[in-house]
Amino acid sequence: MKKLLLITILLQLVSWRTDNRGQSNKDIEFKDFFVSSTDDVQIFVREFLSESKEQISEYPLILIHGGGPGAIASFDLDVPNGSFAKALVKRGIKVYLMNIRGWEKSTLPSYNLSDSTTVIGNFKEATQDINSVVEYIRAKDKVDKVSIFGWATGGHWGGSYAAQNSDKLAEFISLNSLYGTNAPWELKHFFWQESDSTKFNKTGFFRVSDKEGLVRKWTSTIPIENKQDWRDSLIMEAYRTTAVGFGEDKTTMKVPGGYREESFYMSNGRKYWDASSITCPTLILRTDLDFWSRPQDLVAIEKDLRNTERKRVKTIKGTHYVFLDRDERGRKELIDEIVNFLKEQ
Repeated sequence: MKKLLLITILLQLVSWRTDNRGQSNKDIEFKDFFVSSTDDVQIFVREFLSESKEQISEYPLILIHGGGPGAIASFDLDVPNGSFAKALVKRGIKVYLMNIRGWEKSTLPSYNLSDSTTVIGNFKEATQDINSVVEYIRAKDKVDKVSIFGWATGGHWGGSYAAQNSDKLAEFISLNSLYGTNAPWELKHFFWQESDSTKFNKTGFFRVSDKEGLVRKWTSTIPIENKQDWRDSLIMEAYRTTAVGFGEDKTTMKVPGGYREESFYMSNGRKYWDASSITCPTLILRTDLDFWSRPQDLVAIEKDLRNTERKRVKTIKGTHYVFLDRDERGRKELIDEIVNFLKEQ
């Protein structure tokens, strides 16, 4: 069965490349570059260029990945309907994507790995990386503000940035992100110490995952037997193949693991940042099948978002990976929510 599925995927990929070479998204090109951040880190950025003159917003939108695969694997797969970024561009949004230090092509500084308290890829570093990219784009595009979208841990990082820099943001958008409130979390037992469930069990500084591990939870949360009806197998294969493709051995993904420690403590109620400090328009979304964030996160952050100019907090249908699922399984609803919120400027 697995061999048959793999053959089908390969045939789909060969067919698509043969039929669409030089034609797919030919009106949407991209340009890659690096932005200098703190600690001599170089942050990878991709800018999407469209010939369309119709823009729903004067402000560009930066897409920020989560704690798993980076921004290219998450938001710009080179297969049909695999690019969330290009789908947004087609709806009239100027889009950039970026990688936090240590993800995909972004570099890492040197760390003292003899110090067990070191948290690689922590929210303070991520906030600095976001700020470096925001400042670069503001100057490059000659705009006073930008918008940011953060998925999962990207929403944690983006929330930290928004709490400190709302004056630089036209909008802050978060999808499936944890917030600092004490509530049940189904992943908590994977990370706690057996002797003390309130403390994080630090087994290393990085997260390492093979191709199967990258999609296992995605597959298990799809509530129908035929996963192909929910998620295109070609997109699934491209997602995990792209993610491991940045690794040294091309078989595993290795990324900073600090987000896991912070996520564990957020699930216990620790606030690394406070949403009451956010004043820019804010859209908080969660999918009903998400395994990472919790319904209580929406309740808590909506309560704290009392100083925003405009806010919307909503549960939509879909899995944690909704932007890679089929349109009718939540992807279109997600895109519509983002587009409509940006239009309200």
